[in-house]
Amino acid sequence: MSSHRHNEVFVKIHQDGWAVTKPKAERASAVFETQAEAIERAQELAGNGTIHVQSRHGKFRKLTVFEED
Repeated sequence: MSSHRHNEVFVKIHQDGWAVTKPKAERASAVFETQAEAIERAQELAGNGTIHVQSRHGKFRKLTVFEED
């Protein structure tokens, strides 16, 4: 079994736009005006991981990201 840890990043609604956070983080890594900008940054942080994106209605969808070698 691989010891490589699976990265998870969240894109959540924030009072100033869209926040990018890691699990158990006390504060956002960054806050963006648009969801698209936040997803772009989340992809950079997730690497070969999963991004959980919150909709305006509060539900989450999952995106799995794989970096090319």
